[in-house]
Amino acid sequence: MDGESAPAFRFNFGKEEAEQVQEEQGPPEYDEPAEEIIYRPEPGVPFFTEPVEVAEGLTLAKGTITSDEAAEVLKDARVASSDLVPGRYEGGFKLWECAADLCKAVMARYGLTAAELAGAPELHSQLQGKKVLELGAGHGLPGIVALMGGAEVHFQDYNACVLRRLTAPNVIANMGRLPRSRSRPATKYFAGDWRLVGEHLTGRGYGGHYDLILTSETIYSLPAQERLLECIKRLLQPPHGVALVAAKRYYFGVGGGSKSFRELVARDGIFETSVVAEVEEQGSGNVREVLLLKFPAAIHPYFL
Repeated sequence: MDGESAPAFRFNFGKEEAEQVQEEQGPPEYDEPAEEIIYRPEPGVPFFTEPVEVAEGLTLAKGTITSDEAAEVLKDARVASSDLVPGRYEGGFKLWECAADLCKAVMARYGLTAAELAGAPELHSQLQGKKVLELGAGHGLPGIVALMGGAEVHFQDYNACVLRRLTAPNVIANMGRLPRSRSRPATKYFAGDWRLVGEHLTGRGYGGHYDLILTSETIYSLPAQERLLECIKRLLQPPHGVALVAAKRYYFGVGGGSKSFRELVARDGIFETSVVAEVEEQGSGNVREVLLLKFPAAIHPYFL
């Protein structure tokens, strides 16, 4: 870390230290402009992968990039020692724990098995023909599961370089392992802040477009929750669209988590929420959860 840079971000610091970090850094500005990223492999830039089991019997390939490499790509030395630099980097090069929980939740909701996803010459699933958006994609593994299941998937990350160096190559690596007879649904990539991305996609005709929105470990703070919820409200298709949100119940020191997000959604009044999966973290006293957001049944007659 540079001597002049802000303190490194961590999810487990105490209240006093958290307040000090906030005071020293000041409120961050999330103003990364929204844009579609057209992926083209960069000549001479190697891409190495390693296997990661995201569900029993289902192993995906994920790209590997060190903290120092991430800092070099982002041209920000703080990234070498921090999972998140508010307003600059949203942790996209790291694979967060809840991503695997979200992969499992997608498989459970749409009746997908590991054997079908990875090896079936043809696949007929409930996801075929669906329009899916993964917000805060990073490695994009939950979106890749949906893509393997037959959905058209759009991936969003705050940082364009994450999409170019990690998300899109991960998609290509995993889809390339499928039988040739399998369909390859369309993908798109969008960078920028959620507020601006929501406006950008709405302007391109994607407002109220998506059948399923996925997001993992993005509700770590209260401001992040508000920006995320506004984006989901813009882009989820009523009345049957749903969002799956994977997160820890508490992110100690920064005020976010699935509990406070459910409270925010309840106050907002647009969606109903329920917990569809939970995993106790042994020794931490915390719980990882997957939340389901859906429109209330009362609005369905208005969309007949």
